[in-house]
Amino acid sequence: MDQGTNSHQVTTLVGLRIKSKRLPTWLTEFFQSHLNRILGFTHFNELYSRLPEHEDHKFSKTILNELNIKLDLSGESLSSYTLTGPQIFVANHPHGLLDGIVLDHLITSLRPEAQIMAMHVLGTIPEYKKTLILVDPMKKRSRKSLNVRSWRQAYKLVAKGGALVVFPAGAVSHYRLSSNKVLDPDWSPHIASLARRTGATVFPIFIHGRNNFLFQITGTVSRRLQNLLIFKQLPKMRNRSLSITVGKPLVPESWTHIGDDETLSNHFRDHVEILDRT
Repeated sequence: MDQGTNSHQVTTLVGLRIKSKRLPTWLTEFFQSHLNRILGFTHFNELYSRLPEHEDHKFSKTILNELNIKLDLSGESLSSYTLTGPQIFVANHPHGLLDGIVLDHLITSLRPEAQIMAMHVLGTIPEYKKTLILVDPMKKRSRKSLNVRSWRQAYKLVAKGGALVVFPAGAVSHYRLSSNKVLDPDWSPHIASLARRTGATVFPIFIHGRNNFLFQITGTVSRRLQNLLIFKQLPKMRNRSLSITVGKPLVPESWTHIGDDETLSNHFRDHVEILDRT
């Protein structure tokens, strides 16, 4: 890890690095510093460095405590179900980084072996190295092999009776002009294929809320830039409550009659989004 110094020792986990053979070093460092602050990377690094000592598996809870974010759970009680065997927890993705932190805390406390499919940039966080299956939602050619390996890893996990947490949209919810709503992007049919091949029970989870107006407008201009802003959104939830609704589990017998993966993926999505109205 790179180390930086501010008023206290700061561990630099995430951030942009600007390199240029034409510009002087001081100028590239100036732009790099300001961009990392504008995009929220600096704040996240400082937050991470201030965290009290914790065990790796309690990292998500430690962040939630540090930000004083309270969870308001409704719907089904996960602890009332038998949480063994192949299971997939699917959720919408309204906030970004916060969604993964919250579900990591909730699900791994009940199924310690559970893993979360998440953006590759989070792989720089040491505490998440064992619990994340990393993917590139923007599907860059240079990371194509990463996505293939990750879906194989997810299949092996669930096929042997493990639990997977996934945001099938692969990216954060954004404003859609056509519907005048903030919605997830299209869900990947891969999640339906995974559930079908493993015979997994699917748990729908709806995370309430959305990111701010600036985030939504940015998404209409550039999805890549919007993805960079997910770190900036995290501290905005400080001292707030996050509402989460859990739906009834969808056992394979209830959806095996659905023929193709795209339709099945939309079926899972419908069961998540209906929780917004319960």
